[in-house]
Amino acid sequence: MYGKSEQMQRKGIFFLLLFFSLFSGPGSRSQMPQASLNIDRLVRVEIPAKSTEETYHIIPVNTTGVLLYFRSVETLNDSLTKWYFSLYDIDLHPLWIKNIPLRTGMEVRDFYLEKDTLTLLFLSGEKTKGITGTEMMVRLDCKSGKFTGSRHTLNANVVPVKFLVFHDYAFLGYNLKNEPAHIQVINLESGNVTDNPLTPPGIISNLTGFIIDTLSSNLYATIRKTISKNHLVSNILKINFSGAMVSETEISTISPLWEIRNPQLILVNPDELLVIATYSAVGRSGKNGSSNGSSGFLTCRVTNGIQTDIRFKNFLELKNFRNIVEEKDLVAIKKKALKKNRPVNDYTPEVTLLVHPVIVHNNQVIFMGESYMPEYHPENFTEFDFYGRPYINTYDVFDGYRYTSAIIAGFDKTGNLIWDNSMEIRNLISPDLNPKVNVFCSSSDTMVLCYSSEARIASKIIRENEVVEKLDFSTMEQMYPEDKMLSDSKNYMVPWYGPFFLCYGYQEIKNINSSEDKKRLVYYFTKVKFD
Repeated sequence: MYGKSEQMQRKGIFFLLLFFSLFSGPGSRSQMPQASLNIDRLVRVEIPAKSTEETYHIIPVNTTGVLLYFRSVETLNDSLTKWYFSLYDIDLHPLWIKNIPLRTGMEVRDFYLEKDTLTLLFLSGEKTKGITGTEMMVRLDCKSGKFTGSRHTLNANVVPVKFLVFHDYAFLGYNLKNEPAHIQVINLESGNVTDNPLTPPGIISNLTGFIIDTLSSNLYATIRKTISKNHLVSNILKINFSGAMVSETEISTISPLWEIRNPQLILVNPDELLVIATYSAVGRSGKNGSSNGSSGFLTCRVTNGIQTDIRFKNFLELKNFRNIVEEKDLVAIKKKALKKNRPVNDYTPEVTLLVHPVIVHNNQVIFMGESYMPEYHPENFTEFDFYGRPYINTYDVFDGYRYTSAIIAGFDKTGNLIWDNSMEIRNLISPDLNPKVNVFCSSSDTMVLCYSSEARIASKIIRENEVVEKLDFSTMEQMYPEDKMLSDSKNYMVPWYGPFFLCYGYQEIKNINSSEDKKRLVYYFTKVKFD
C-alpha cells in the first residue's frame, strides 16, 4: 500500500504503510519489547517510552537491516548492566534479540560498519566513577548475531573526533584539553594498541579528521596547532598503521588575514590530496584569535607534501549566497562597502556551519554544510536582596540550536567550484549539533535535499545550480489513520540502502477517535523511499 498524497507521488516519495508495533513485556520496563505483527507488511516500528531520555538508538546496516539497541535498567551486579540488541530485516521484521552485559557507565560514542560487521565504540561516561579511561570495542556480525569484544585503557576525559575500522585495525582519533591530539591504533586480531600524540609535548593541537589510504596503509590526518595565543596553523599529517609519523605539511592560506576551518581531504591519486575547507578572518571573534564562522571556500592540492593551486571563494560570490547569509548581515556588509566606496565582495560574511563529510559523486566532490545559531529564551525570577526587598532577575535559558539553511557545492578534483545551491531549513531546533539534511543522488543528474521535522519530510530537488522543484513538505503516515502527532523530539533522517532512508525519533501521539483521552509517547522508526 502506498501513500495517496499527490505531493508525495509527484515528488517520488512514498512510505511503505506496513503496520508493526513493539510493546514492553508485562510488568517490566527493562525487558526487551516483544513483537506482535498486525498486518503482513511493515513500515513503522513503535516502542512505548516513558520519556525522551530513554536510551533507544538505531543503526542502519545496509541490506542486512536495522539494528536497535538500548541500555536497560537490569544489572547483574554492582558493576554490570545489560544492553539489548535486536536486528530487523529490510521490511522491519525482527530477526533476533540478544543481550550482553557491559560495565556500568559505558556509553556508545561512535560506530563503524564494514560489510556485515559493526564495530561499536564504548567509552566510560563523563560522570562515571571508577572506570575513567576505559574503552571497549564490541564487534557484531549482524547476520549471525555473534558478539566479540575487547577492552583497552585510554586517556581520561577524551573527546572522540573520528572512529574508523579497516579490516583488522580500528583507528580512534581524539582530543584532550590543552594537550596534543592523539590517534590510537588497535590491532583487533592481536589486541596490540599504540596511542601516539600528534604533536610534541607542550604543543597544543586539535584533530579535525582523518582518512585512510588503503593502498599504502597510511592515514592522512588534519590538525590545528596552537603556536601562540594568536597564531594557529593547520597541518596534514601522514601516519602509518603503526601510528608513526611519516611526514607533515602545513596548509598555508598565503594571507595572514585568513585562517582555515573545517578542512577535509580527498585522496585523488597516490600521494596527491585535494583539500576542501572554509576560511575565516583571523581575530574577528572567538578564543585565541579564532573566528567562529566561515567566510568562504578554500581549496588546494597537496602532492608529495607540497601545497599548490590554492583558491578562495567568498560566500558572497556564490549564486545562492542570499539563501545562506542572513539579510541583516548582508545589509550591514552593503552599508560598509558603500561607505568605503568598495565592492561588496571585498567584505566577508560570517556563517556558522556544521560541515558534513564530503562525498564523491559523478567525479565531483560534493560539500554540504548547515548553518545554525544557538537560541535562548528569557526567564524571570523574583529574588530578594540583603534587606529582604524583592527584585526581578532575568536569565537566558538555552533552547537548542536552530538550523536555518543548508549549502551544497560541487567541486572538480582540482578544486574548482563548479556549482552551488542551498536549501531553507524551517522549524528545526535541536539540543545537539548533528547533521540533519541529507542528499540523495539519483541515477539521473538530479539530487534531492531532504530532512525530517514535525512528522514531515522537507525536500527540494536540484540539478547543480538549477532548482528543479522548490522546497516542499510531505506528511509522514502514523500508525493508525486516527493518530495525531502532538509533539516530536530528537528526530533524524538517515540514509539506509539504495533509495531507502530511515526516519526516527520520539513522538507524543493521540488517537483522536479514542473515547478515552489517552496519549502515548513512542520511539519510532519508519522506512522511506525516494524514486
